[in-house]
Amino acid sequence: MLPALESFGQEATGDDAVKANRLFCMNVGNGMCSDNYPTSTGKDYQSSSTFQPLEKLKKDFTLCTNLRKTGGHGGTMLAFAEYAASESPEHILDSVDEVAASRIGNDTRIRNLVVEQKNSVGISWKGGLAISPISNSQALFQTIFGKVDKNKRAELLALKKSVLDGTREEAKRLTNRVSKQDQVKLDEYFSSLRESEKSIQRAERWLSKKQVEVPFPENVKFDTQGSSDYLQKILTDKYFNERSTFLDLIFLAYKYDVTRVVNLYGEWNWTGHHTDSHQIQKKDGHIKNIEADQAYMMQTARFLDKLKSTKTETGGTLLDQTVCLITSSFSISKEEGPHGNKNISVIVAGGGFDHNKHIKFDGADNRSNIYLPALQHLGCEIDSFGNSTACAKL
Repeated sequence: MLPALESFGQEATGDDAVKANRLFCMNVGNGMCSDNYPTSTGKDYQSSSTFQPLEKLKKDFTLCTNLRKTGGHGGTMLAFAEYAASESPEHILDSVDEVAASRIGNDTRIRNLVVEQKNSVGISWKGGLAISPISNSQALFQTIFGKVDKNKRAELLALKKSVLDGTREEAKRLTNRVSKQDQVKLDEYFSSLRESEKSIQRAERWLSKKQVEVPFPENVKFDTQGSSDYLQKILTDKYFNERSTFLDLIFLAYKYDVTRVVNLYGEWNWTGHHTDSHQIQKKDGHIKNIEADQAYMMQTARFLDKLKSTKTETGGTLLDQTVCLITSSFSISKEEGPHGNKNISVIVAGGGFDHNKHIKFDGADNRSNIYLPALQHLGCEIDSFGNSTACAKL
C-alpha cells in the first residue's frame, strides 16, 4: 500500500506518475474587467477577447467566474488569505500557499517562495504573521540558484542543529513545571521547533546535491505587431517585463525542484493601469482595462506553456503536476466601479483536473470554495479553508 520509494530503486507508476505535487498562486494586481468574461458556460463555452491568449491552452484550465471576495480596498493583497471581512492580522488565517507548504513544501530546499513587485502589507500569511517576500529579480535568482560555500554552510547548519537540540531539551524540562495555559504555549513552541528542524533537514539534503548552472533569463519580448498603443505600452514596460522574468525564474525553480510552492503578486500602477481602472465607466477606459487583462493573460499563457512543454521523469508534464490558481484583487466593472467584490474570477490550470470548461457560480460562493478542493487535491487533509462555505466541484 506504500507509494513507490526511490530509496528502494522503485519508479513511480500509474497515479503516482501524474499526481499533483506543486502549487502556483498568482494574484493579478488592481483587478480584472469582469464585464468581458465569457457568457456561455460548460465544456463548449465561447471564450472572450480577455482570455484569447489562453485559447491554445483551453484544455488545460477551468475558468471559474461570478465568485465573491471579502474585505475592502485594503484587502488588495489578501487574495489567498481571505478570512471574513476583517483585514486585521490577528484574524487572518494561513494563506493557501502556506497550507499547501505544510503538506508538500518540506521536500525541497525552499519551502514556500513568496514573490512580489511592490511593497505590500502581506500576500502570504502563517500564524497571523506576513511572510517577507522577494521583490527583486536579481535577489530571486540568487535565492534560487546562487552559489554558496558548502563547507561553511554545513558548519552553520550543524551549529543551528546543536542550538535547536539544546533548546528542545530545556523546553521539555519545563513541561511538567508550568500551568496548563503555558503548556499550550509550549506545544506551539515545539511545533515551531519541528518546523525549524524540517528546514535544517531540507538544507542538509540540498548541500548533498550538485548545484545547477542556470543563466539569468533574457528579457522577455512580446509580439506587439497589430497591438494598440496602450497594449504596446504595457507589453514593453520594464516592470511588466520584470514580472515575466519572475515567472521564468519560478518556472526554473519548479523544473529543478528547488521549490514546490509559490505565491506571486504584481501590480501595474507604473503603467497607469490603476488610474485607468477608475475610468471604467468611459468607453476608452473600458477598452484599456480589457487590453490590460489581455496582457496579463499573454504573460500567463507563456508561463503555463513552459510548464506544459516540460516533461517529467515519470512521463507526465510539469503542468500536470502543478495546481495553478490565478485570480485578481478586484472585479473592475461598470456596475461596481474599480474595486468590486462581485464576479471575481479564478483560473484553475494544470494539476490533472478535468478542464476545458467555464463554471459560472451563482454569486454566493467565495474564492475559498475553489481553494479548498485545490488544496485537497494536493493531499491536504482539511474540511474547510478560510471562509469557505462549500467545496466546489472542479
